[in-house]
Amino acid sequence: MISVLQARGLIRQHAAPLSSEVLPFTRAHGRVLREPVVAPEDVPPFDRSGMDGYAIVLSDLSDEFEVVGEIRAGEAVDLQLQPGEAIRIFTGARLPEAGLKVVMQEHVETRDGRIRLLQRASASNVRLRGEDARAGEILLEPGTILNAAAVALLASLGKMSVRISKQPGILHLTTGDEIVPPDQTPGPGQIRNSNAALISALFREHGIDGVNHIHAGDDLPTLLRMISAAKAEAYDLVLISGGSGQGIYDFSSEIFRHLGATIHFREVNVRPGKPLIFGTASGRIIFGLPGNALSHFVCFHLFVRLALDRLLARSPASEVRGFLAESVPDTLNPRETWWPAQAGLIEGRLECRALPWKSSGDITRLPSANALIQVPASTSHLVAGTMVNLHLTRNLLF
Repeated sequence: MISVLQARGLIRQHAAPLSSEVLPFTRAHGRVLREPVVAPEDVPPFDRSGMDGYAIVLSDLSDEFEVVGEIRAGEAVDLQLQPGEAIRIFTGARLPEAGLKVVMQEHVETRDGRIRLLQRASASNVRLRGEDARAGEILLEPGTILNAAAVALLASLGKMSVRISKQPGILHLTTGDEIVPPDQTPGPGQIRNSNAALISALFREHGIDGVNHIHAGDDLPTLLRMISAAKAEAYDLVLISGGSGQGIYDFSSEIFRHLGATIHFREVNVRPGKPLIFGTASGRIIFGLPGNALSHFVCFHLFVRLALDRLLARSPASEVRGFLAESVPDTLNPRETWWPAQAGLIEGRLECRALPWKSSGDITRLPSANALIQVPASTSHLVAGTMVNLHLTRNLLF
């Protein structure tokens, strides 16, 4: 049995980035950038007005000015203003020369083609050429997840297509005679399949849609036939839910052999999630996940998500430190525990509250969780105010 740290190290070692593809920027939202994006020109590309008003020479101390023209956004006008002259200009319009300032229209009085200053502000109200970025400056680094603002930036730069990571193909296999679909009333000894819904939603939260799910009972020949029919070898990431233990109906090891996989570890010193199997086959990543739903949640965030980050060539989630807002009693366990929690910023300090759970199958409190608290092995009690390591599973609460 290996530690969480060792397990994560082996995943980093054996999970390699997928190849990339080029897509129009309009289809790149949520995808991972695989090339630097540089400014092809200065941003903005010219000095422009920051508001509606009147452009005058920066050093001109006159109180009254003759209005000699007008410049609207989109026009290119070249002229030299003389002392005592002003030109009407609108927000975003190109300034006709350097060394000008823009007086807000609210700060002038107009009469008979002339303006008189009512107030002289120190601000120039000019957006200077290149003040946002210089030509050749890297604006987006490889590994960036392209959010809405990044897509807008690509459009503003005229970057019509962009190189991004390919989306991994994901196969999820649930096993067990006791598992029935969510829309079916369970019989005696049966439970509904929540793991398929959980896995789909977790991947969707991380920008991956279209997980292929199959379910098989506890019959090995049938299970192997279904895996062959699903063409598991065509997927980049294969997840097997249940059957990772040592029972006579735990078939994950047989599935790994069927897929020609090399197993890199079989157990992790973690709670929940100890019977976790990780292997690779011809570049594919394969996980045997313990069947209980809370174990799925923890193993996804600690291990599967790391493999996904590697496949997509994106930066892995970083752990943070926070303070316990309340004591966590009865934590004594020989295994390292990752405890579901609710974390948020309270008066500028990151605080967290452990959520109660009864077993590795208890997900009743998980909807409130946005973090996992690391409880070191053989720790008997964590008191309020203790600083702990946190693995964030979604956005912080404010």
